[in-house]
Formats: sequence, structure tokens, C-alpha cells
Amino acid sequence: MSKHHNPWMEIQSMREEIDRIMDDAREWSMGRAAERDRFALWRPVADLYETLEQYIIELELPGVDQEKISLETKGGQLLVHGEKRIEKDATGSAYQLVERSYGPFSRKFKLPGNVDPAGIRAVFKNGVLTISIPKKETPSNSVSIQVE
Repeated sequence: MSKHHNPWMEIQSMREEIDRIMDDAREWSMGRAAERDRFALWRPVADLYETLEQYIIELELPGVDQEKISLETKGGQLLVHGEKRIEKDATGSAYQLVERSYGPFSRKFKLPGNVDPAGIRAVFKNGVLTISIPKKETPSNSVSIQVE
């Protein structure tokens, strides 16, 4: 455990997750959820971190075919959709336990204002989708003025 553990960050994270769940429920009940979101059966877990040059999102998608993954930006959000299919032929057998997620999935991430959506790149390797979102160059607030 880190020496600088901050329980308030955990509370903030929980609050943000509850807000997201409530927003999703409100969109669902008002019929505004995208068709894909309404039929998503599972949500892949994600890690999101920031470097000086970009934001990185890593989604765990084990067993998903790359061709079944789609990404798009819309309304200031990054949308990740896809599907994980059951590829096994279980004819003549009865499952005793199914814990893995199958079917359509969906995730939405709000994009900060300082990103360049045209520069977003995604790489799928070993069941992990890594999305790189470059930051825009911010104009400097200071300008050197030469004295003549």
C-alpha cells in the first residue's frame, strides 16, 4: 500500500461511479440510451491514466475478436462497442457453471477538453485494447517581447 493513501480519492471515485450509474439509468428510462448501450450485456473493466502527452485507456477484452471491436467519438465521448461470442460447440452437454461474460459490450468515456480526437489510436494485443488519446498543444499564456 502506498504511503500516500488518500481515502478521499476512493470516496470521490465511488461518487463518480454512482453518478455514472444514475446517469445511465436516467438515459435508459428516458429512451436516450444508444441502441447499442441498451443491449450491452457486460462492461469490460478499464484502467485510465495520464502522461504529459496523452491519456491512456486500457480495456480487458479477453476472447474478443479484434474485428468485433469498434470505437468512435461522439458528443465529447469515446464510445467502445463490441461483442464476445461463445465459440464452443456445447451440443449434448449442459453447462454447470458460466462465469465469463459473453454477448455485446459497451463502454463510454468522457473526453477532456484538451484532447485531439483525430489523433486517437487503438492497439489490440493479448486481450487488452490500449487506446492512446493525445492532448492538444495548449498555446502558451506567456510571450517574450523583444525590446528594441
